Amino acid sequence: MSGESWNVSGLILEGISGTGKTEILRSILQSDRFRNRSGFSSYIMSEHQTQRVLEKKDREEGLSVRDNLSLLEEHLENISRLKSRLDAMEWCRRNQRAMRIPYILERFHFTHVYQYGHMSWSDVKSVDKKLQELNCRAVILTADRDMLAERILSGRDAMWMNYIRRFGDSDEKIIDHFLRQQEYLKELAELSVLDIRFFDTGERPAEETAGEILDAWGAF
Repeated sequence: MSGESWNVSGLILEGISGTGKTEILRSILQSDRFRNRSGFSSYIMSEHQTQRVLEKKDREEGLSVRDNLSLLEEHLENISRLKSRLDAMEWCRRNQRAMRIPYILERFHFTHVYQYGHMSWSDVKSVDKKLQELNCRAVILTADRDMLAERILSGRDAMWMNYIRRFGDSDEKIIDHFLRQQEYLKELAELSVLDIRFFDTGERPAEETAGEILDAWGAF
């Protein structure tokens, strides 16, 4: 983190289903460090806004590369406009911090590649570069087979269980599918220009992992 100089600072929170993204996001937002930051503004988008808004069209019509990119680019444009206005300012008070905008995106371009067969890394390479220009870092949450099985196969509603049956006719095959996604996500991370950190969410409580993520982010 560049000390006193940033106006926007971002965090991409990635991970396959069952890695605890939502729980970690909630822990970050409820942490004292986030709630007591110097400014009040933030741009926080959950997976509902960054990916799942495409579910209906995907189910009924199918998606094109342009559908995925339009959604990603919409969020990038929102953040870019905020940054541009702040960068144009000369604040009367030196070392002003109250105007800073942290942004968090739960799922983003990595998900759009590993989740959709019609998408490839070349389609989102410019998105990855733009995120770097917008002072963004990425965190990839992971979990081992046992933890994924516990989170994916237990305590879920009938709609979710019906959804995951498309990935295999046994619990083992379903978890194999998600593990393959996780390996693909790791491969995609190697192609990114972003500063990326990995966190195994089965190793410690969510609040502790959230604290380590905030340390890695360095925005507060």
